[in-house]
Amino acid sequence: MTPSWSDPVDLEPGERTLRHWPAETARADGSSDRAGWLILTNHRVLFFRRSGLFAGGRAERPPAIFRRLEEIRAVAARRFWMSIGYGDRVEVPGLAIDAQTFRLNRESSAEEVRAAVEAARVARISELRAAAER
Repeated sequence: MTPSWSDPVDLEPGERTLRHWPAETARADGSSDRAGWLILTNHRVLFFRRSGLFAGGRAERPPAIFRRLEEIRAVAARRFWMSIGYGDRVEVPGLAIDAQTFRLNRESSAEEVRAAVEAARVARISELRAAAER
């Protein structure tokens, strides 16, 4: 998986990109579905699938998955197991956002990603409450 993100994200007014991580959507059995990037903004979490092998690592538009931060009910660090060779397995960090699961690369910390999403979610809910009180 290409570890860099270079395509700009179509942002809403007042929205800015906070972080991004290489990720794969995960199936129910923990196997990977499609490689791409998990993008955290101050309004949303987005997942862009990476285009085919010869697209130079570009992202498919529009995002395959997106959730508004204020709509997220649960964020949890997960772990997946990947088979390597004859019966050997290696642990791969992951993340669950509500019912959607993502496998991260081994260099990413699932707990750091979880904490970043949770902090952005709390900040967004506070921002929306403050705006409603005005």
